[in-house]
Amino acid sequence: MALTSPKDTSLLLTIVSALRLAITLPGIVVLCFARRLRKSSDYSLKNDILLAVIRSLGWMPLSIRRRRAKRDDLAAVRNSFRFSKADPELGKKVSRPNFEGYWVCRGSINGTKECLSQSKVTLLWIHGGAYITGSALAALVPLLRIAELAAEQNLSINIFTLEYSLAPEAKFPTQLNEATAAYKYLIEEEKIDPNSVFVLGESAGGHLALSLAYNLLQQGLPRPGKVGLLYPWANLENSGTSFETNKYKDCLDKGDVDRCADWLVGGDGRSKFADFMNFASSPPRKGLRWSQVLPSTWVIIGGNDVLVSDVCKFVDEARKDGVSLEFHIEPRMPHGWLGWYDALAEKQFLQLSPADDASSVMPGSELIAKVICDHGYVYGGREL
Repeated sequence: MALTSPKDTSLLLTIVSALRLAITLPGIVVLCFARRLRKSSDYSLKNDILLAVIRSLGWMPLSIRRRRAKRDDLAAVRNSFRFSKADPELGKKVSRPNFEGYWVCRGSINGTKECLSQSKVTLLWIHGGAYITGSALAALVPLLRIAELAAEQNLSINIFTLEYSLAPEAKFPTQLNEATAAYKYLIEEEKIDPNSVFVLGESAGGHLALSLAYNLLQQGLPRPGKVGLLYPWANLENSGTSFETNKYKDCLDKGDVDRCADWLVGGDGRSKFADFMNFASSPPRKGLRWSQVLPSTWVIIGGNDVLVSDVCKFVDEARKDGVSLEFHIEPRMPHGWLGWYDALAEKQFLQLSPADDASSVMPGSELIAKVICDHGYVYGGREL
């Protein structure tokens, strides 16, 4: 019988992908065993195999990859034990001709609002996903946990998350234009003090956060008060040495990351937007300095991340150029580990009542909240 609907096509793709994975899985397991016999691993056998499986999924149809990465069930969060009595505007969508996004919270998650311009911190969250997957509300639960922790420190916080267009349908600089428009919305329409804005991006969102900071200076717009980068994709050329040294230690595969970069910039994009391709290269660009581009900046990445060498180069260049920058490499951790920890704990967290103690349930969110609250931060029992 012929396939007659997108649903039928999606089902077929899912079946074919599952069969292919089932066929390749035994070979992946054998290779993991062989590598472990030659050299000790930083991971358990289970996690070693899991990372290898994730690295092998670059062939998977984009529609399935996006479905796997989609974790934005707003209704489920609103109906959860934890947030059933939260502000009814939780997750309110903002749609303008040049960008879309969502308010996770505005001053409070319990419905006691205050003027946006009076809140002490406004977090502009930019999600990751190699520019090809992910969504603005994928990190909704961790962001809500951050808001809870800020409230415990008597810090009023706004959290806005950007829904940028994905590649390959949308090429760069579409995403940059959307991020810039969202930032202007915050400081111009909502009258939020730029100095109170904390731009926080993860992975590809880290690259977009850096691009945004650079673009703001070029456009003569005020820079944010702080920038945070979680395992940022600092170099779209993917030329760092850790792509080789960490290729069996991380969840990212160079071939797949290269393909994502090609989908993003396409054609002559690499030369046309050369200023935004490699933030690990030496400044200045067009006479600008990193100290002009970046405010106080916080960067964290895992030691087993394939991006770590490029991130180290970026950090060195920014510091040499006068940027006040906190940097931490967490040993033996792969790309995106903070998000993994929280994703695994989301179901447990949402089953707690608002009065239940959620300490240590979502360690990634707790780390970020401590940075936002400017109380220093501790991870793994150590002051970072």
